[in-house]
Amino acid sequence: MKKNKAENDLLTSIEDLRKEMSKVKSRFDMETDECLIESYIYQMEALNKKYQYFLKQAKKTGVKANVFEGGCELCSRLL
Repeated sequence: MKKNKAENDLLTSIEDLRKEMSKVKSRFDMETDECLIESYIYQMEALNKKYQYFLKQAKKTGVKANVFEGGCELCSRLL
């Protein structure tokens, strides 16, 4: 039972990060101010680091889900 909760928490964290990355990408795409554009780039880099951490945790524990496919596409397009 404990393992299922940990797996669900991990998957939830990954999905939350994907949603946040999408929001930041949308803001980045619409922004014209140079300072704010730079801040969105930094936010995306930070989110990507968290995302990579959670993916490593998932791999270590054997958690798999469709949620992972193409997850960093947003990052690679931005950075």
